[in-house]
Amino acid sequence: MKMRAVCSAVAWVSLSLSVLPACSYVTQEEGQRMQQQITQLQMLSQQSSQQVAEKLQRQSEELNRLLDEARRLTSSLADSAQKTNQLTADQLVLQGKIEELQRSVDALQKQFNDYRAASDTKLEQLGNTVATVKNPPLPETPDALFAEAQKKLEARQYNDARRMYDAFINRFPTDARAAKAQVAIGDSYFQEAKYANAIIAFRKVIDQHPKSEEVESAMFKAGQALFLIKRCSEAKIYFQELLRVYPKTRLKNDANEQIKEIARQSKNRAACES
Repeated sequence: MKMRAVCSAVAWVSLSLSVLPACSYVTQEEGQRMQQQITQLQMLSQQSSQQVAEKLQRQSEELNRLLDEARRLTSSLADSAQKTNQLTADQLVLQGKIEELQRSVDALQKQFNDYRAASDTKLEQLGNTVATVKNPPLPETPDALFAEAQKKLEARQYNDARRMYDAFINRFPTDARAAKAQVAIGDSYFQEAKYANAIIAFRKVIDQHPKSEEVESAMFKAGQALFLIKRCSEAKIYFQELLRVYPKTRLKNDANEQIKEIARQSKNRAACES
């Protein structure tokens, strides 16, 4: 059998073949088999490299797709957050406008109630003036006039009672009972549930007779009337001022109870509009 020397560098296939000396003699058949093995290894290597490259390409494409999706989601979240922040800001602005509008409505309602009460009182006084001409003359002495007014009030003849109390105040403004007559006018309105008119009458006691002992009663009753027309913050001021100016007032317990009730109802729009 013909022999020939094979002196070639086969180090790159040394992992798949047995280690051979740098120069070794093999048969022609062995050389062919070795060449076939080398060719097969090269083909396998190329196939493996191609498969790896294709898999790497697919994974790279999938990674890029995921990155694009992540960027899209991030951008979407950022837009959503911005929209949410804007919506929250718009909501706060709207809430502020609603509250401001409510305050304006409350103020207008207060002005209207005061105007209506003042107008009603003025009209009634004018009516009393006209009625004086038609009705029998009023008693001349302060005692008789005050007593007659009291009778009318107790009989729930409120218009006549107020007419007589007004006459008493106008005729005898320096009489010690003038403040009591003014309180009685407020009481008559209160009993008719004309609370805005009652408040005006009670305020006159405070303004025109500040040194009278009737001021305590007028302050308390004004607070009650204000609470009944849902002006809780103003009512609370009257009760607090009563306790501050008259710390030993006989109405102390009642005033404290009223303040507690206002605190309980302060969040109830049906009970407190201001």
